[in-house]
Amino acid sequence: MESLNIVSASLARELHVDASLVSKWKSGARKINSSSIYFDQIVDFILEESEKSEHLILNDVLSQIYPLENIKKQNNPEVFIRRLLDSKDLSYIDKNALANDDLQHSIKVGSYEQNKGRRKAILNLLKYAESMSSPGNIIFIDSEEYDWLLEDELFAVSFKERFLKLLERGFKARFVIHFSSYRKSFVKFFELFSELLFHKNIDWYYYEYYDEGVFRFSQFIVDKSISLLGISASKRSSTTMVFDDSTSIISHWSMAESVIASCQKIFVNFDAKECEQVVDFVSVIRKRGALYSYLPAPAFISTSEELLEEILLDNKVDDKTILECLNINKKMKSMIKTQLHGLEDVSERIVEIFQIEQMERRLREDEFVSCSLSILTSRKIKVSKDQFARALKHLTDQLKLNDNMRVVLFSEKDNIALPTMPDMNFWCKQNTWIVQMGKKGLRISDEVSTVNAASISFERCIRKVPPKRKEKISVINYLNELSRNL
Repeated sequence: MESLNIVSASLARELHVDASLVSKWKSGARKINSSSIYFDQIVDFILEESEKSEHLILNDVLSQIYPLENIKKQNNPEVFIRRLLDSKDLSYIDKNALANDDLQHSIKVGSYEQNKGRRKAILNLLKYAESMSSPGNIIFIDSEEYDWLLEDELFAVSFKERFLKLLERGFKARFVIHFSSYRKSFVKFFELFSELLFHKNIDWYYYEYYDEGVFRFSQFIVDKSISLLGISASKRSSTTMVFDDSTSIISHWSMAESVIASCQKIFVNFDAKECEQVVDFVSVIRKRGALYSYLPAPAFISTSEELLEEILLDNKVDDKTILECLNINKKMKSMIKTQLHGLEDVSERIVEIFQIEQMERRLREDEFVSCSLSILTSRKIKVSKDQFARALKHLTDQLKLNDNMRVVLFSEKDNIALPTMPDMNFWCKQNTWIVQMGKKGLRISDEVSTVNAASISFERCIRKVPPKRKEKISVINYLNELSRNL
């Protein structure tokens, strides 16, 4: 009545009743329901008054009372007027009455609908981060395994590339994934975002739940400056809100910190000096499966002992560090030997995946820097062409000697979903563990989803590489030719 400017006297005249009775209905002192002789007349009168504004005003009021009913779209207020008038509790709290002394602060929130809206909101937050004059910190939490992101692959690629640029500028990030026990999406996530997953400026966390009906939400917070909160009823029904008031953002940041505190890290970090401990740790885990290495070129830490020592001496590395590197070399070879006799005394595959462009680049350089040895010695270790040629000869000898060993030459042009980072090395025991070596040291993960996704990606890579770059005879011929050219 108030929204339509219906005074008690006009309704009283229409019903031929005393105005005091209408006032009592209006105040709630007297109840009215569908059994009343006045009920239909009241409904008709309200609808007639509402038609003057084409029901716009009435629909707006009813939408506040029944926010989930999509009343404005239906534009049929009669059903809801009858429901409201016949309800046991007709009292309606004016929202303005809530703004009293107990209200801490009021906010203005931007809202986006469905997954498309979520992507648009994320895009706006990325734009905000890109506009910042100095790098900041980002928290990204998602309990939906990023379904909204994976369904639009073009957007996903753009998101990855823009986020990588932020990281290269110096931004730091923490990503949290809430796995369901089914992990339907993670292999695709790994293939699209492995460069983010292995980036040195992102710390990854996970939490595992087993209830399909889990509460689904997303948080994306940029440097305590702007915050996104997404809530989903299902994959196809989500709402995303963006906050820019400091009180809400600080509250969201604290909530995100609490979530992270209850999660586990996907990777455990080690200093390069702890490499021997990492090799010891992964060596004692005996499970069946292939042993993969994914490297720009053969890692000199696993070449012949004599060549390794020569390279380190040429670079004037101290005796203590040389001894440590030789110990790591021995332990890596020992681990490889275990692949020759698996749990059932059957040899298990050893697959070394090299980037062919990185290998051929060494032909054009007088000498180059060894990634693995530079990380382990904390100094630039230069390798001559002759030494690289001898390392290739050692590799071909191993290929000829071991039937279970193969080398796959992966090209950046193969369009295979693996990170192409020339300053990083990976080793993976199928479905068991993955070790990443980079400038900041080593990271190891035994989190089952991450390791399984890596194993699947390596196997897909092997299958997609053309035969001439993975068949043993062809590969040996190529390596011998490369060695001669060097």
